[in-house]
Amino acid sequence: MRESAASEDPLSMVRQLARLLDDVLRIPGTTIRFGLDPIVNLVPIFGDATGVLMSCALIVVAIRIRVPKHVLAHMLVNIAIDALLGALPVLGQIADFVWKANTRNMALLERYAIQPRSTALISGYSVVGVLCIVVGIIGAAVGVGWYTIVLIASVLKLPVM
Repeated sequence: MRESAASEDPLSMVRQLARLLDDVLRIPGTTIRFGLDPIVNLVPIFGDATGVLMSCALIVVAIRIRVPKHVLAHMLVNIAIDALLGALPVLGQIADFVWKANTRNMALLERYAIQPRSTALISGYSVVGVLCIVVGIIGAAVGVGWYTIVLIASVLKLPVM
């Protein structure tokens, strides 16, 4: 008995899901494509959570095909960026048309299938780069906050510590 094409190629179902979530529809007269993700994200909180859960289907397949942790982390970063951008009022809706985490993750899985070593290496560097940016942003925010406190304390002639 012959198995279905989906079971022969574990990525075929994920390809269809990524297309459904990110690229299934096109705005008439343009080349702009979108999927269910920006539509679902119109519903506050529930839509964002649903989008993240649907995106995690790609992670499940990646785990099943034994993708290395570096690549999985890269995929999770893509989903996290999508979720964070999507949580912004108005800008989040625009970001859903630009940052397509599912399409990016599908491309990452396909690249891994062709070039596993270089994809894992690049993914590792990407994750480290994003972590450095996040730490830098947090450090800058703490620095600005501390500077503001010191400035206000000096204007009000209060002891800082």
